[in-house]
Amino acid sequence: TFSAWWILVANSWMQHPVGMEFNPDTVRSEMVDFFAVAFSPMAVVKFTHTVTSAWVLGAAFAVGVSCWYLLRRRHTEFALASIRVAAIVGLAGALLTAASGHESGRQIAALQPMKLAAAEGHYAGGSGAGLVAAGVLNPATDWAAAGEDAFLWRVEIPKALSLLATNSAEGYVPGIRELLDGGYALPDGSPALSAEQKIERGRLAIAALATYREARAAGNAEVAQRSLELLRKDFPYFGYGYLKGREELVPPVPVVFYSFRVMVAAGGVFVALFALVLVARRRLAALRPLLRGTLLCIPFAYVASQAGWVVAEVGRQPWCIQGLLPNAAAISRLDAGSVQLTFFLFLALFTLLFAAECCIMLRAIAAGPEETEQN
Repeated sequence: TFSAWWILVANSWMQHPVGMEFNPDTVRSEMVDFFAVAFSPMAVVKFTHTVTSAWVLGAAFAVGVSCWYLLRRRHTEFALASIRVAAIVGLAGALLTAASGHESGRQIAALQPMKLAAAEGHYAGGSGAGLVAAGVLNPATDWAAAGEDAFLWRVEIPKALSLLATNSAEGYVPGIRELLDGGYALPDGSPALSAEQKIERGRLAIAALATYREARAAGNAEVAQRSLELLRKDFPYFGYGYLKGREELVPPVPVVFYSFRVMVAAGGVFVALFALVLVARRRLAALRPLLRGTLLCIPFAYVASQAGWVVAEVGRQPWCIQGLLPNAAAISRLDAGSVQLTFFLFLALFTLLFAAECCIMLRAIAAGPEETEQN
């Protein structure tokens, strides 16, 4: 768990870079405030959400295996005791995951509005925006331009998206179209820039950096200072200067939208599952459909966990570092063949490790607690 903190701090910094300053001489973002990086609100929430969701996954696994023993009428006393502990941990984890997920949604609305718009299929913005509980996206929708309705059908919770994003049922939530076109009022009252304006200012920042470095190399302090001031002025849009057009700013909406629904639906399923298992624990052995359902929840827990990461990582595209470095500018100079070789070596290694892990787990489950303890 402690090691997960640093992994998630790094990931959170890529999603919301804080505690750093850009050094034009080294062309690097350098940390100036360790605590701002290590304890940023996004890092704290992401850590809480990830770790508590891992509790849910572990609990689902333990409950499912224990229910398998009940189905086989083996180790029933051990299984019931295990179910009680795992279900309590799982229920607490599911509720904490939901709470941290809500806070994460508020942060995303403020810091990564395009990710929120993609997760909700929120094409056209407005006040009192509803949250889509379930729906099917219209595959004909052109997300980068005005056009068809975003949905073939949907079930919407009225005003819930505005409440999540702004803490007000009538709050304004920009959609994909508004985020690209700009012009709407930001929280500080200033008008939002359009995608084209951000790209232009990003290109000015990149040009200012190039001029600064040339002036420094030539010993022209006056030009270097003037270029540095221009760079600082437009630096918030630095990464946009590498983009070729506004369409690059829209992530794969269907992937993010459906992954988000799988993640949220899983949260509701696990809250209900753990609560039901706790209530019915003493007569659980007789409820064989429920026992079989817990077995299905084991792979579902893994799918839900991965769906959450799909939302987090696909939703922030095209950014490697939000606003500063798009993927197109983050390509290494390594030969493509070297990258492919490394990838397939890792693929083979982790496939073998996965197979070994499955064999070990299945063997331990089949042996049961008594034989495992003796070994």
